[in-house]
Amino acid sequence: MKKIYLSLSNHRELILLFILICVATVLRFYRIDKLDFFTYDQVRDAIYIKRIIVDHKLRLLGTQTSMPGMFLPPFYYYSVAPVLWLFKLNPIGIDIYSAFFGVLTVPLIFFVSNKIFGKPAGIFSALLVSVSPLMVELTRRAWNPNTLPFFILISFYFLYKYFTKKKFVDLLLSFAFYGYCLSLHFSAWTLLPIFFLVWLQSFLKSSKKISNLTPLAVIFFFISPILLFEARHNFFLIGQAKEYFIKGNRVGFNFVSSFESIIVSFFSLFLVLLSGVLKIGRLGPTEMPSKISDLFTSAYPISVIAQRPYSISLEWWGILPFLGIIAFSFYPLRNKNYPSSSKIAIKMVWIWIIYGVVVSRIYLGGFFFFYYLFLFPAIFLLFGFLLKMIWEIKKMKLLCVLLGIFILGFNLRHSVAFKKNWRSIDDLRAVSRIISDNISEEEFNIATIRRDGDFFERNSVDYRYFVETFGKKNVLGWEPKDYEMAKILFVVDETGGTPVMKTNIMEINLFNPEEIAESWEAGNGIKIYKLLKKKT
Repeated sequence: MKKIYLSLSNHRELILLFILICVATVLRFYRIDKLDFFTYDQVRDAIYIKRIIVDHKLRLLGTQTSMPGMFLPPFYYYSVAPVLWLFKLNPIGIDIYSAFFGVLTVPLIFFVSNKIFGKPAGIFSALLVSVSPLMVELTRRAWNPNTLPFFILISFYFLYKYFTKKKFVDLLLSFAFYGYCLSLHFSAWTLLPIFFLVWLQSFLKSSKKISNLTPLAVIFFFISPILLFEARHNFFLIGQAKEYFIKGNRVGFNFVSSFESIIVSFFSLFLVLLSGVLKIGRLGPTEMPSKISDLFTSAYPISVIAQRPYSISLEWWGILPFLGIIAFSFYPLRNKNYPSSSKIAIKMVWIWIIYGVVVSRIYLGGFFFFYYLFLFPAIFLLFGFLLKMIWEIKKMKLLCVLLGIFILGFNLRHSVAFKKNWRSIDDLRAVSRIISDNISEEEFNIATIRRDGDFFERNSVDYRYFVETFGKKNVLGWEPKDYEMAKILFVVDETGGTPVMKTNIMEINLFNPEEIAESWEAGNGIKIYKLLKKKT
């Protein structure tokens, strides 16, 4: 018995990590097979990936960003394609892919935090990552930015190793993982100048100039599809970028307004991740506020793109750990006996955060909180650092344990992972089966009357994926001209009782219906109408 006790005592940190991994797994995989949430961004990606697999339509462009005409490189699509193929085109597979990396982030940040700050920083960082409601929800869904925290953290770690060990291979690995991040979200591109300066420093100090070009070659590889597309299309994307950013006046720095938005972003980033309460529904504006007064509203908006509409309330006790992080960050820098490697880590993390926030706020267009996904790991690392520093103070270990238990309980209490959505994959299949069985070769399209008013799209991308993939029917696209071209329009009424011919929905208006040809009950309160076009 004594040997068992000693064994458990010697491995208690690993045991705690195992428990946190189990908690993270339950939170991220609960009801994942039901496909509770499947909307525009997810479906769009699934359709393109399906066409790569089935139709062999390779792509030079990846996901379209929220900025018109701007696209990412396509490597997210190619990395997910084997997963969708393995799951026989069932989009649940991509959700599982995202959730898997969400769980894997827990042991990863445990390892990185312990390496750069020392034990027990890792277990506290892992605790917050495993139960953070926002992290849980983001990694439960397939969406290109959702794996960004995982890969950007690996890139950061190898960059840290390069600065502490001075091994070129670490620099190369850091650039390789960062290069992949460029395909996940445009926010990762803001770090490009930092990586270039790091490379330039390495290049100037090295005597092996040719081999030191390798990191740049890696980045070039990851952006090469975009460059090839540009060469083939007369630099279309560069023209779009010029039109959007420069002529559209979406880049600039006004000292007063920009400084205020930077302060708001800085506070929000910490408070949302340390003490935010996630709530389902649009309780505030969808874009991230830029006024200090907005911090004191009852609900703080979170991105609605490709996720359920969320709002988040800021619990102001989060100010305490936030101030603690700032205060303790100065201690290592002023302490001559503190390990130099940990000093480097502190500097790197704060440069990561401050640079990321400042540069992001030069962008004057619509800004959503999820744009800061590339900074999330930095906050989790600093949280682990804070509790590690408190742990090392005499008689403060109990306080750390209590804080850890409080964080665990607070986040589990406010988790929305167990909230059931009214619709599941069975409903998507039932609707798509009815549509597929009642159309032949006519040009047709699909529109939706949403039961949930928080969702803005009405173009039925979710249902059309199943019609196209499993019903083997060619649905027209979801641009306005596609609804004008259609000869038949299927309307999926999720409310089950809306007068479809009187509904003021753009897709139905563009189609210009004359009459209802047929209707069906799809179950779960969903009704389907087949509309015929007015003859002109």
